[in-house]
Amino acid sequence: MMKMFALAAISACALAVAGPANAEDPVKIGVALSQTGNLADSAAPYFKGLDLWREQANARGGLAGHQIEFVVYDDRSDPGTAARLYERLITSDHVNFVISSLGSATAATGSAVAEKHKTLMINGGGAAEAIQQRGFKYVFQTAARISSYADGILPLIEKYHVKTMALVSRDYAAARDINKALKHTIEGHDVKIVIDEYFPAGTADFSSQIAKGQQLQPDLWVGLLYPSEAIETVRQFHSVNYMPKFFVANGVSQDDFIKAAGKDAEYAVGMSLYEPSLPTEGNKQFVKTYQEKYSGSEPGYYSAFGFVAGTVLEAAVKKAGSIDPEKVREVLTTLKMGTVMGKHEVDPATYMQIGVRGLLVQVQNGKREVIWPDEYRTAEPKLPIPAWDKR
Repeated sequence: MMKMFALAAISACALAVAGPANAEDPVKIGVALSQTGNLADSAAPYFKGLDLWREQANARGGLAGHQIEFVVYDDRSDPGTAARLYERLITSDHVNFVISSLGSATAATGSAVAEKHKTLMINGGGAAEAIQQRGFKYVFQTAARISSYADGILPLIEKYHVKTMALVSRDYAAARDINKALKHTIEGHDVKIVIDEYFPAGTADFSSQIAKGQQLQPDLWVGLLYPSEAIETVRQFHSVNYMPKFFVANGVSQDDFIKAAGKDAEYAVGMSLYEPSLPTEGNKQFVKTYQEKYSGSEPGYYSAFGFVAGTVLEAAVKKAGSIDPEKVREVLTTLKMGTVMGKHEVDPATYMQIGVRGLLVQVQNGKREVIWPDEYRTAEPKLPIPAWDKR
């Protein structure tokens, strides 16, 4: 039996009507959420951001005067299950809108179902650009697109005159997308890729890649890595007294990296999509209320993904003056606004997110500091990375 998220805000039995019959009826928003499986840990903060938005939006009067209720099922981190659940949400629970699950594979299958039924979906958790490249008219991406992870790499290359680089990544779809974007970014620049490798999930020994790094001495080492893999990489760098001039990995931008790597984490650079320090619209209040609601925890970018998905939907409904999905859809095609993640804007042909830019952060004195772009900088970069015996 499929597990339903146990929150008072969630309606287990949606009324079989196309929309609220009167002002007292709630707006129902369907979400397939990975409560079990490999995406569960990431999906939990995503829903926390969504639920914080729901709470605040209801305090403001809901959507066009209707209180918001979520109908949420566990997709078990499985794309096929996600598709079946969105079918159920739309045809049996008769939700008014849907919000994507977290994860590109589940978001891809769920969005196809939403498009089939012409049900408006906010793609808040699917970063893959391919989701938005299928000609869909009812799926709008608020998640930062996957290639935005690489936004800061070229400025770093140009500023520090990087000539050689290594690409060492866990073999998963998002990493291949980012790898492709990176290669496209450096086309026409005098940069040579001297290592280009993927390793299978579960790998904990990076000695062969590091040995190649010691031999070929790339200026820049880019890793598309989970936090645990980024932790092991810097530990193993240290164990053989090796460190490239620049080490950049997306796993560095997660709290687990600093906590587990300790002093080895210092000077590492992370590809990030959101930081609590950003001076973006509403972010200070978002961080404050998130900490209050969730026992002092700071929001990360998964939490921001969820919060922004709701924020954009609410803004579109307000501008449309209605929860009529066709009117809201029309607004979303051209909506531009500030969010806690930065600027929201979609491509007019694909509705892919083009406003949110990636960030570069660096671990300095045990905390992440934004070092790029300049308008969000919280500290000067400490680069190139000093050798282990020079720290």
